[in-house]
Amino acid sequence: MAKARSRSSWNDRLTHWERPASDSEEQQIERAANMVRNALSSNKRLTDEGITIHPQGSYYNNTNVRRESDIDLRAIHPCIKLEYASNVDVDTARTVLGIYDTGRTYSDIAQEMRGNIIIELTKKFGIVNIDASGKKAIRLKKQYGTRADLDIATSFNYHWVVWNSYTNNYIVYKGIAILATDNTWTYNFPTHHHRNGIAKRARTRHRFKKNVRILKRLRDELVKSYQLRQKQAPSFLIESLTYAVEDEYFLVESDDRYYRVLRILYRIIERLNDPSFVRNGKEINDIKYLFHPVQPWSIFDAKAFVLAAIKRLED
Repeated sequence: MAKARSRSSWNDRLTHWERPASDSEEQQIERAANMVRNALSSNKRLTDEGITIHPQGSYYNNTNVRRESDIDLRAIHPCIKLEYASNVDVDTARTVLGIYDTGRTYSDIAQEMRGNIIIELTKKFGIVNIDASGKKAIRLKKQYGTRADLDIATSFNYHWVVWNSYTNNYIVYKGIAILATDNTWTYNFPTHHHRNGIAKRARTRHRFKKNVRILKRLRDELVKSYQLRQKQAPSFLIESLTYAVEDEYFLVESDDRYYRVLRILYRIIERLNDPSFVRNGKEINDIKYLFHPVQPWSIFDAKAFVLAAIKRLED
């Protein structure tokens, strides 16, 4: 169990925790990403298919903390995975939007793409450095000159089509669809996430992402002291919960770092105790429901994290 800290000691610790990765760490991150891009660019099948490599997760959104455990990349196939809201006439929407079938299944494309990525990474880095056991991502183990493991998820473009009855037209929300080896889908909206995070950072005088980093480091401390389970409070959940806190909670000028993070945590628990927020609250992308049944976390996981974090700060 970690020792209790004074408020002054906490402020010193939080000042350290709020910092992003150092310049040298960022260089190591980019070096690792470029190593993967260069390795995959030599595969003719991948280049012919138009597959591109992009960053995602904490690295992409500048909420990564010092010595974070891994880096996330996505290999995107240009093929589009389409889904339609219940108010959409699918045949009409396909005609209006110019949607057509490729003749290949997503599973076949993903399997071929994954196989080619494994082949190229193995040729470049050796089989002992490749872990292909994950359902969603292929892991490249930490290499010389880099600081972390690197995960590459195979994915498609994703279009979520809804009918807007006020404007009488279709709205297409564009994101990323990841097909796991067990044929389950995960949908993300990285562009919306990235844009909303930047806007929130500006509105909160650069305090939003600093507090996300603080809460991620506090989560890590709680996991190490066995007060939370590993992966009980994923970084994405923490970032979305912090995003859900209204801007004014970040802007109380009389708050030091200690009181600001406590203010944010208390507001999060208020929101988690509000049935309307639990039912309608969105991820940081403002598209997906935060506590939809398909999410890998629950309202109980979120509350467990916030209450444990408050207790740790106040002990």
